[in-house]
Amino acid sequence: MTVKWLNLVLILLLITAVSANLLRVKLQKTRSKAVASIANGGKLFLRNTYDDQYYGHMTIGTPPQNFTVLFDTGSSNLWVPSVCCRSKGCLNHNTYNSAASYTYSANGQPIYLQYGTGSFSGYLSTDTITVAGLTIVDQTFAEAMVEPGDFYTYMEFDGIFGLGYASISEDGVVPPFYNMVNQGLVSSPVFSFYLNRNANDAIGGELVFGGSDPNYYQGNFTYIPVDSQGYWQFRMDYGLVMGNKFCANGCEAIADTGTSLIVGPQESIDIIHRAMNASGDGGNYNVPCDIIPTLPTVTFYLGGVAFPLEGKDYVMQITTYGAQSCYSGFSSSGSNQNGGPSWILGDVFLGKYYSEYDLGNNRVGFAIAV
Repeated sequence: MTVKWLNLVLILLLITAVSANLLRVKLQKTRSKAVASIANGGKLFLRNTYDDQYYGHMTIGTPPQNFTVLFDTGSSNLWVPSVCCRSKGCLNHNTYNSAASYTYSANGQPIYLQYGTGSFSGYLSTDTITVAGLTIVDQTFAEAMVEPGDFYTYMEFDGIFGLGYASISEDGVVPPFYNMVNQGLVSSPVFSFYLNRNANDAIGGELVFGGSDPNYYQGNFTYIPVDSQGYWQFRMDYGLVMGNKFCANGCEAIADTGTSLIVGPQESIDIIHRAMNASGDGGNYNVPCDIIPTLPTVTFYLGGVAFPLEGKDYVMQITTYGAQSCYSGFSSSGSNQNGGPSWILGDVFLGKYYSEYDLGNNRVGFAIAV
């Protein structure tokens, strides 16, 4: 989770306004609940808040304690608030009570987690966790003692479930998906996401552990090799809008379900916004809602294949108190001084294209979502 929810004002507007060993998590826009099991796994309904956050249900401990977590391919740690947390950000959320779980194992090692929206501190604990009917034993996770209050107080998820590579996991903690694989709970070291961008649909999307779901994509996957095993990072060929290239000589990009927008270098984002005639002050960029059908196509080239986005794909349409506003789904990351990826393909991109994350072959696949 390198840069999360950069446009805080936009986010606050959003808030106000299967086969054996293939485990599916449904993303739904209603309260999380369990549904009938499937062979050797299960389905869970999860939630999608205004196409900004995709999250769902899991439990920790025995007897189970319930949590809602954001499934994030841009980080690798699992954390939830501790019952001992007194930060403002913990007050409106479910908290973990180790004393109430007989499968808890003390660790106590301090941990510090830094995200784009603030820092967390706490300590490590180990317990049994269950997600999508899949039970992982001896999973180490972070109990948050200090959270950034002004932001996380209003988030509808309690914690974050990291799905990145182990190399970026803080303090060497084994990520949950690695333990799923190591404990033989999935037949294939693959997971995949369908993110529904229609705010009126009941089903917000689906997360599959152990494979992908052909009900939610069409055609073949285009696979791009991961070239840096930390984030799900790969080489982007280039981008194009109205005949103008950006990332002309190729650049590094990551697929990040925990970032709402598409984030890129200022120079490239300026090219896109000029083509859109978007107006803004360097933060949120406004677009007249009535011109969405006429906006230019923005195309990303990955693995030699074109992945176009139309205006309806990349404009965020927000209704607050009966009034509709439209915002660009592109945001600038500023300068890239740390040598990290130049582009973050967040939910705006991943809503149009079904994504598959193949840990065994170290590759990311994209197909047209349906």
